[in-house]
Amino acid sequence: MCGRYTVFDEESIIEMREIIRAVETSFSVAPADVQGSFLPDGSASFDLSPIKKGELAPKDVAPVLFPLPDGSGITAVPMRWGFPKYRDERAVIFNARSETAGELPMFRRSLRERRVAIPSTGFFEWDHRSPGHERYLFRPKEGGVLYMAGLFNLFCDGFTEYAAFVILTRPADSVVAPFHDRMPVILAREDVKNWILDDRMTDRLLHRPASLTAVRY
Repeated sequence: MCGRYTVFDEESIIEMREIIRAVETSFSVAPADVQGSFLPDGSASFDLSPIKKGELAPKDVAPVLFPLPDGSGITAVPMRWGFPKYRDERAVIFNARSETAGELPMFRRSLRERRVAIPSTGFFEWDHRSPGHERYLFRPKEGGVLYMAGLFNLFCDGFTEYAAFVILTRPADSVVAPFHDRMPVILAREDVKNWILDDRMTDRLLHRPASLTAVRY
């Protein structure tokens, strides 16, 4: 987990529609995938290919909530899902275990300095107990946007620099555990800004409980 999630722009999910609109109107379309570079002040700049909507898989470009350069707030930007695997150019690492991210060279600095939130309308898991491996979508009980905690970094693809993110995972709670032993770290809406901007809140927010419901898909 998490290998698939959704970004639906249904009229009833106004908050998600606003996030998608912010990305699509603020960034110009380029023929390459998401690109970016760190500026002298430590911020980052981005171009993008069109973000993916509907069901997302690793390597897709998705909307991500990202800190403003002056640290005063957050904004929506496009990023590619998955850090590259250096021993296999075709594969990506799309999740990071929250328990060990602070110890691993690939994620350690990102956990300290490069945190993002990934807005979604739910994530998928498969019920491997059933003969047909039925699929379930896990969504917030109260509806609306499901925010997942993530990390980002910049990578080079030949001569092209691009931004990419991974989703942090944790041991599954009682809702997800019958389907998988891992689940994303879920952020309450009011915790998103603190997760991205406040280093003191990182450990605490990694252990906040989620409020999910499973819908057969």
